[in-house]
Amino acid sequence: MVNMKKTGFGSLVVVAGILAGSVSALAASVLNSDSTAQTLVVTEGSSKQQVTVQPGEKVTICPSGCFVTFPNGDREALTGNEAITILNGGGTYK
Repeated sequence: MVNMKKTGFGSLVVVAGILAGSVSALAASVLNSDSTAQTLVVTEGSSKQQVTVQPGEKVTICPSGCFVTFPNGDREALTGNEAITILNGGGTYK
């Protein structure tokens, strides 16, 4: 049983761990099934970044939703709970 009246650094670590687990549970996962590295363009709010996914690699993106542009030019809106596989440069949902 967790004592909710505790305060201090230990409680902060527990809360941070719970929040970190919550964020990763909501992130979209992307698996690259192609034989070459593929680069996605991930746009979250006004921030845009390129994410390179190596062959066979699985990465997590978009913990709070985003737009993703796949190597073949397809653009998708993600909410953060999708499981996506890259195949032939495009994304497919499972």
